[in-house]
Amino acid sequence: MSKVRKNIVILIEKTLAAEGTILKNLNIIITNDNYLKALNRRFLKKDKPTNVISFHMEEVSEIYISYDRISDTNELYYYIIHGLLHIIGYDHRTKGQTETMENKCFQYLKYIPQNNL
Repeated sequence: MSKVRKNIVILIEKTLAAEGTILKNLNIIITNDNYLKALNRRFLKKDKPTNVISFHMEEVSEIYISYDRISDTNELYYYIIHGLLHIIGYDHRTKGQTETMENKCFQYLKYIPQNNL
């Protein structure tokens, strides 16, 4: 297993444990701005690309991330946590919610062993 894949598994497992959440199945889809723009338009009625969109369904949850918005693996990890927090129920419609999500993202990024970045 590659370091990045291993780090993603660690990140997801530890974040879910810290949040007291269990997911049956989680898919992470890395795609492009055009695909996320289409998802954003169809499901959120916003006609613009975005960095991450998450869906939580009964059996499967999905996180879609645009590789056009990622500059390095740390940013990928950040967006995975961000998407996971949305699945768990967090949002960022207010300044307070945005601060909470950002703080949690940075807090959970610390789960990645520093020698594995």
